[in-house]
Amino acid sequence: MDGIWTLVVSAAIFCATMTMTPGPNNILLATSGANFGVRRTMPHIVGIRLGQTLLHIAILLGLGSMFKAFPVMHQALQILSLGYLVFLAYKVVTMPVDNASQEERLRPMTIKESALFQWINPKSWLATITLCTAFTISGEAYWLTAIMGVVVFNIVGLPTSLTWVVLGATIRRKLDTPKRRQYFNWFMGALLLVTIPLIIH
Repeated sequence: MDGIWTLVVSAAIFCATMTMTPGPNNILLATSGANFGVRRTMPHIVGIRLGQTLLHIAILLGLGSMFKAFPVMHQALQILSLGYLVFLAYKVVTMPVDNASQEERLRPMTIKESALFQWINPKSWLATITLCTAFTISGEAYWLTAIMGVVVFNIVGLPTSLTWVVLGATIRRKLDTPKRRQYFNWFMGALLLVTIPLIIH
């Protein structure tokens, strides 16, 4: 049992590293926090945890093995991920920055949208596959450690996601002119593009 708890602690550290460092989710959360505030971004956070959990369970049930058996599926996912990340960067960069347009045209990601995004987010796949392989014990303890991995990922991931939203909301107070909001959105869009070569191999 001591070995399992040691594994859980190691998994928690890994999850903290993966969910706290910059990546598509965190950049989008900070952008949403800056443009919409904490309360309106909460469905985005819930969607991330829901989508990540469903992806995690699917990989535990054998989805990861399918990618090993059919490499073309992995390549197709990478192409889809790349295209959607570029699209998201474009959407961030071209967000309207005057208050009237923001109220009329903009809205934060919904639970459904952010949940579905996890299935094409390369960093989500990388983190989840690593958790399902490096942080589980084969044999009788497999499903116990696998389920604990799902729980730990959510326990660690929720507050780290909220941290990025609060960071964005804090910056929001400084974005008191359309020009500043525009510069911020340009920067976050560019940062989103920078993450692509770091997580797609």
